[in-house]
Amino acid sequence: MMLIGITAFAQIEIVENFDGLSNNGVPTGWTETNFGATANFTCDGSEYAMGTAFTGAGSETLSTPNYSAISNGTDLTVSFSYNIFEQTSQFPPVAYTGPASGWGSIAVEYTTDGTTWNPLTTITDSDFTFVDNQTCGTVNVNAGTIANASDFQARFVVTASTISTFVLWVVIDNVSLTQVADAVPNCDAVLTSPLNASNTAETDATLTWSRATGLATGYTLSVGTTSGGTDVVNAVDVTGTSYDVTGLAYETDYYVNIVPYNAIGSATSCTEEMFTTRVEPIDGTSCSKPIAVSTFPFLHQDDTANYEDNIDVSPCSNTYMSGNEVFYEITPATDMSINISVTNILPATGSRAAIHVVEGCIDTATECLGYVGAYSAPSGGVADERTLNDIVLSAGTTYYVVLSTSNNSATFSYNLFIEQNPCINPTFGELTPVADCGNNQFTVDVDINYLGDATTLTLSDNMGNTYEDISATGVVSAGPYASGSTVEFTVTNDDEASCSATASAYFYCPPANDECSSSIVLTVNADDTCTNMLSASNAGATESTSDTVTCGNNTNDVWFHFVATQESMVVEYSNVTAVIGTGGTIQATEFYEGTCGSLTSISCTTGNYMTYTGLTIGNTYYLRNVSNNSGEYAQSFDICVRELSSPPANDECSSATALTAPTADNALETISGTTVGALPSADNACNTSGYGDVWYVVNPTVDGIYQFSIAENPTGQTGSVYFSVYEGICGSLTEKSTSCNSSSDFIISLSSSSTYYVMVQTALTYPGITFDLDLTKLPDAVAHSDCSSALAFNESPDATGANKITGNINVTDVVYYSPEGCASSTNETVWYEFTPTKTGTYHFELVRTSGTSYYTVYSSNDCSSDLEYLGGEINSCFESGSDSGPVEAGKTYLVSIQASSAAEFTFNAYPDETLDINDVNFEGFTYYPNPVKNTLTLEARNAISSISIRNIVGQEVKRVVPNSIKSMVDMNNLKDGVYFVSVKIDASVKTFKVIKK
Repeated sequence: MMLIGITAFAQIEIVENFDGLSNNGVPTGWTETNFGATANFTCDGSEYAMGTAFTGAGSETLSTPNYSAISNGTDLTVSFSYNIFEQTSQFPPVAYTGPASGWGSIAVEYTTDGTTWNPLTTITDSDFTFVDNQTCGTVNVNAGTIANASDFQARFVVTASTISTFVLWVVIDNVSLTQVADAVPNCDAVLTSPLNASNTAETDATLTWSRATGLATGYTLSVGTTSGGTDVVNAVDVTGTSYDVTGLAYETDYYVNIVPYNAIGSATSCTEEMFTTRVEPIDGTSCSKPIAVSTFPFLHQDDTANYEDNIDVSPCSNTYMSGNEVFYEITPATDMSINISVTNILPATGSRAAIHVVEGCIDTATECLGYVGAYSAPSGGVADERTLNDIVLSAGTTYYVVLSTSNNSATFSYNLFIEQNPCINPTFGELTPVADCGNNQFTVDVDINYLGDATTLTLSDNMGNTYEDISATGVVSAGPYASGSTVEFTVTNDDEASCSATASAYFYCPPANDECSSSIVLTVNADDTCTNMLSASNAGATESTSDTVTCGNNTNDVWFHFVATQESMVVEYSNVTAVIGTGGTIQATEFYEGTCGSLTSISCTTGNYMTYTGLTIGNTYYLRNVSNNSGEYAQSFDICVRELSSPPANDECSSATALTAPTADNALETISGTTVGALPSADNACNTSGYGDVWYVVNPTVDGIYQFSIAENPTGQTGSVYFSVYEGICGSLTEKSTSCNSSSDFIISLSSSSTYYVMVQTALTYPGITFDLDLTKLPDAVAHSDCSSALAFNESPDATGANKITGNINVTDVVYYSPEGCASSTNETVWYEFTPTKTGTYHFELVRTSGTSYYTVYSSNDCSSDLEYLGGEINSCFESGSDSGPVEAGKTYLVSIQASSAAEFTFNAYPDETLDINDVNFEGFTYYPNPVKNTLTLEARNAISSISIRNIVGQEVKRVVPNSIKSMVDMNNLKDGVYFVSVKIDASVKTFKVIKK
C-alpha cells in the first residue's frame, strides 16, 4: 500500500511495499513497462513485490506518479530492496541461479520538471551478491536536498544486457523515498484490524493500523473500555503499526486512540475508533473452551457445523485439520486406557472426518497419541465411522480429543463415544534373537518395557514355554528355539486376562554356502530339462566378506558354481517362496567368472530364468543369489543349471525360413515358429544381446502394401515376442520398421525387386515363445497417403472457403500410417501441400464431417527432413478447428491430416484480412540477411513504427521502436534458433521468420 503525505503538509513521502495488489497489478497512479506484482518472489516474505522478466536484452521501467510542488526543501532518503537472478528453465524442475556476469543494471532516477532525469543510485555487478531467489539486497542512500516546492517523480530503470539461461528476473520491493519532517505528522492512521465499529474481534487480537502520513516515527496507543479510557493499554509507545492485546472480554466495546508522532511532536485532533469483541463461543470451540469429559462411558451427539475453524495445525496431520474443530478435554485422575469411536458420520461421502488425540492444546502439541483420518467413505449414503483403540492416558495430564476434516468447507454430524477399558495393555520393547548356531538354535531377549496397570505378567510363546510372575520391566531370556523358527510371544495381565500384547521374532543361522569359498556345486542337466534340482535358501545369509554385493538391494547372498559343458547354459529358479517378509519373492542373481576373491561380473538379473552365452567349455562359473528387495526379506527356492535346447533351424539370417508373400488383396499367409533355444545372431541390427532371435525371408512377386502381424500361439506364455522388418541381404540389412521392441502390426510397401527379412526375438530371461507370423496383402492406398505424393491445393481468398478441400481417411479412400509425419503408428495420414501468395499470417480450418481427425502444418515441404511445426498457433500434431501461423509467399508447406479411425473432413487455408492492406504499406519492404548472425537490417518506403521479435513459443524477446525507414537490429544476445519478426508500418503488420546462427 502506498502512502504520501499531502493532506496537511508538503513533503516527499513515498512508501510502498506493494502488498494488497493482485497478480501483475500496479499501485494506483504508478506506470510501468512489463513490470507487475508477483507473489512468487518477495523480499520480506510478504504478499507481493514488483517483478520484471527478460528473455533477451532490453530495458523496462517502473515509475511513481508525479507529485506537484511536494518538496519541503530537505534531504531525500532513498531505500528499497531488490533481487536479481536467472530462472534456468520454463519447465519443471525449475532452478534459480545468480545472474550472468555483466547482467545489466538497476538505475533509480528522479525528475522535478518531468523532462530531465537525475540519478539517485545505480546497481551493477559489483553491488550485488546472489544468495537465493527469496533473499534480497538493500539500498539506503541520502540523495541530498530537493528544492523547496519542487515537483517530484521517481522511476526504476532496469536494463538487461546478458542472459545465460531461460530468463532474467529483477525484483523491486519495500520502496521508501522520504524527506526530513518539518512539522508534526498527520493524524490519519486508522485501524485495519479489527476495523472501526466491527463486532467480531477476538479476545486475543493483534491491533493493526495504517501508516500515518507526514513522516511519523512512532505512535502513542491507548485502549480502554470507555471513550478516552486507558484501562487496557495506557499510552504505550509503538514504533511499528501493530500491537497485541490479550485477555479481552467477550461482547465488550473497546475504544482505541492512535496518536502519531515524530521528532517535531505529536499529531493533534486524532479521531477515536472502537470495536466490539465477538459473541462468546459455545463449549468445544477451542482448547480454552472445551467440552470436559470426566466420566465414562461418554456419549455426545453433535454437528461440526455448530463450531468454528480456529486451528489448522496438528502433530498428527495438518491435512485433516482444515475444517471446523470440536475440542474434548480429558484430565484423568489415574492412568487409564480408552477407546474412541465416532459413528453415524453424515454426510458419509466426502466427509473426510478425522480424530486427533494430543497432549496439550493441538496447535502447540508436539506428540500425537492417536490419529485416524480418511478421504474415502462408504458408498450409497451409508454413515461413516472412525475408531481409535487402546489410547493410554497418564494421571494428571490434560489431553484433547479433536474432531476435524481435510476440507475447510465440509461439516458433518456425528456420535462420539469414549469408553474406559477395564485395564491397560502391557507393551513389548525390542525382541532380540541371540544366536547359538553351533547348536543350530537361538534364544530371544524379550524386553517388556511397560506393565500397563498389572501387578504381575505372564510371558508365553507358541512353543509351549511360559515365564510367570514378571513384576518389573526388563529383559526375559526365552528359548532355545530351532534355527528357522518364528516365535510368537504373548504377555498377559495376571489380574485381567483381556489385557495383553503380542510380538514375534525369528532367526536363521547362516546357510552353508554363505561365502563364495563355500559355494555349492550345481549338477549340469545335459538333457535340456531340470531333472536335477537343488533346494536352497538365502534366509540368514550375511554379506560376503571378500566379494561385496553389487547386484540387488539386500545383503543376504548365497553362492553356487558349475562347470560349463556348452557355450550357452541356462540357470532356472522354481518354487520361489517368501520365508521372511510378505510377498518378497523377487531375487537378484549375479553371474561371475574367475575365482573367489578375484571375480569378474558378467551380468546381473532379477528374473527366474537366465540364459548365459559365450561361455568357455570346462571353465567354472559362479552364481550369487540375493533378495532383490531391501529390508527383512528372504526366499527358499529350487535352482538348476542345464544345457540350452538345440537352436531352431532359422536361428541365423543366412538360414532364414521362407515366408510366402500373398498376391491377392486381403490374402493372408501364416507361418508358425518358436524362439525356444534361439541365440543372438550376427545380423541382429538392434544389438539386443539379451535376446534370442529367429529369421524369415520374404521375396514378394507383386508390388504392394503389406501388413506384418505376430501373435503368441498359444496365448498366455511367459515373456513377450517382438519383430523387426529389414530390406537387403544378410550382412547388409536396412531396417524398415521403426522399433526393435514392437509387437504391433506393421504396414509397409514391398517391392517385387527387393528381398525382405523378418527377425522375431524374445528375451533370454525366458525359455522362449511359440508364435504365428502373418503376412497380409492390403489394398493400395490413395497416392497422397504418402508424404512424397502430397496433393496440392489452392488457398481460399477468405474464411468462406471458396477453395476448401474435401477428404476422408478409410471411408472411401484407403489410407495407411505415414512414418514421415508427427502422428504415431496408431494413426493413418493423408498429405496436402499449398503455396501461399502472400507473406504474413494465414488461417487454417479443419471441419470434421464424421469421425475424429486432426491436422498440422509443417514449415517446409521436404519429406526427407525432420519436419517442424509451422509455428504461431500451429505447434502440435493434433490441431483441430481454426488456428493460424506465419508463412512466406511463394514457399510450399506440407499439411498432414491424421486419424486413428475412419473420418471425413473439409480443410481450408486463407490469408488474414489485414494482408491486403499490408500489401500497400509493405511495397518495397526488405530485410536481410537470413539466416542472421549479428545484425538484422530492415528497410521500407514508409517509416517502420515498431519491430517485435518472438521466440518459437511466442515470447517476445526484443522490441525496437525505430520510427524510421531503416532499422538495424542487434541480434547478438539472442540464442541460436528460429524467431518470428513482426514489423509494423502505419496500421499494417507483417510477420516473417528468421534463423539466428
